[in-house]
Amino acid sequence: MNARFAWFLISAAASAWAQPLQVWLDAAQFWHNRQVPRWELYYSFPDTTVRLRHTDSGDVGELYFGVQIDSAGRPVAFREWIVPVLRTAPRGDTARELIGQQHFLLPPGNYAVRILIQDVADSSRRAQARFALSVRPFDSTRLELSDIQLASLIRYHLTPEAAPESPFRKGAYTIIPNPSVEYRGSDPVLRLYVELYNARRRTPEGGTLRYELLDASGTRLWELERPYRPVADALADVLELPINVISSGVYFIRVQARTSADSASAQKRFYVLNPELPPQPPAAHTPEDSLFEASEFATYSPSRVAQELELLELLASPQELELARSLTELRARQRFLFRFWSARDPNPATPENEALQDFRARLEYANTYFASARWRTGWRSDRGRVLLKYGYPTQRETITATPDQRSYEVWFYAGLRGGAYFYFVDLTGFQDYTLVHSTVPGEPYAPDWQTRYLPLGPSGR
Repeated sequence: MNARFAWFLISAAASAWAQPLQVWLDAAQFWHNRQVPRWELYYSFPDTTVRLRHTDSGDVGELYFGVQIDSAGRPVAFREWIVPVLRTAPRGDTARELIGQQHFLLPPGNYAVRILIQDVADSSRRAQARFALSVRPFDSTRLELSDIQLASLIRYHLTPEAAPESPFRKGAYTIIPNPSVEYRGSDPVLRLYVELYNARRRTPEGGTLRYELLDASGTRLWELERPYRPVADALADVLELPINVISSGVYFIRVQARTSADSASAQKRFYVLNPELPPQPPAAHTPEDSLFEASEFATYSPSRVAQELELLELLASPQELELARSLTELRARQRFLFRFWSARDPNPATPENEALQDFRARLEYANTYFASARWRTGWRSDRGRVLLKYGYPTQRETITATPDQRSYEVWFYAGLRGGAYFYFVDLTGFQDYTLVHSTVPGEPYAPDWQTRYLPLGPSGR
C-alpha cells in the first residue's frame, strides 16, 4: 500500500439498497518544480454504472466529479467536471471502462481531500470519500523517486513532440492509468511508470534501477536490475512484466535507484485476479507479523486507529471491547484491528476481506444519506448505527408526513431473530429519524410508539 494514498472503491447504493455506483480511484505524486509537487488523481468507472438515456446515437449519461482540498480547515483547491458517457454497444454486452485523470499543484504539507461523485441523471445515486493526503517535498540535494503509477496501457513515442496531446502524456510516453490497481484475466501484464530526479546532478557516473516483485508476506518472487545513464536530471522509466504465472492475490512492486553514494525507493500494492490461478491460502508457517505488516492496518495513523476502534464498538463482543480499551500503544491497537477483521473474513483464501468491504460500503451509505443537522456524520445517527450493526434490511418502507402525522420508516430484517422490526420517526421534521421502537432486545422498546410519537399537535409539533 502506498502510505500516502490508499486506493479504494467508492460504492454507494440507491435508496432501494441496489444498483451501486462504482468508481475506482488511485493517485501518485511527481516533482513539478522546486516549490510545488504535482498530485495526480486517476479515476475509472464502467459505462454501465450511470443511468443511461436512449437517443438515436446510442445510450447516453453523465457522471459528475467534485474535488475539494483543504489545508488547516481552509479550502486551497476546488475542481468539478462532468464525464459524458456514450454507449453504443447492445445492452447486455460487456461494459466499457472509462478512464480519466486530473492533477493538482500543491505545496508540501498535510491536506484533507473530499471527493463527491454523482450520477447527473439520478441525484440519489452518489458517492463521496474523505481522506488525508500528505504531499511530500522533493529534495534537490539527493536522489528522489516519484510515486509508482500503475498503468493499463503504455505507449512510447520516438520523441516528446511526436506524442499526441493528451492528459495522459508524460514526455515521450502516453501512460493510461489503472485506477483499480487490479490486473485481471488469464494473461495479465503489470505495467508501471516512475520518474527519477536529480540523476545527473547527484550521479554523473550513472547508477542502477532495481525492480522487485513481492508477495503479501514480503517474499521476493522476481527481481530485475538495469543501469541508467544520467542524460538529464529527470529520467523516466517504465516496466511491463508478464504476471500470468502468479496466483490471484495481493502483491507489491518495489523500485530502488542506487548509486555508490545515494539511493531512493518507492513501493506500490496491486492485485492479481487470474481465473486460471485462484488465490493460495497463506502457508501454515507464515508468521502473523508478516501478514500484519503487509496489511493496510499497519499504516494507520493514531487518529485513523481511534476512528476505526470507535466504529468497531458496534460490532465487537464485550471481551473484544475490554481488550481494545486496554491497549495504549499504536502498534498494539493496529494489530488488534488486523486480528478483529481477519477473524471475520468469510474466505481467507481470497485477497479481499468481504466482511470489511461490506462494512465499509454500509459506512459510506450511512454517511452519504443519513447525515443531518443533528448528526453531521451519518453513521452516528440511529439509522446509521442500525445499518452498521445489523446490515441492510430485507425491506425498508418510508411513510411520508401528513398534516397530522410525522413521517417514519419501518425496517424489517427477515434473518434477524426470526424476523425483527425497527421503527424510526422524524421527530423534528428535518429528516432526522430517531429509533423509537424495535423488537430486538437491547434496542428502544415502545409498543405504543404510534400513539406516542406519530401524532402532530395543532402547531405541527
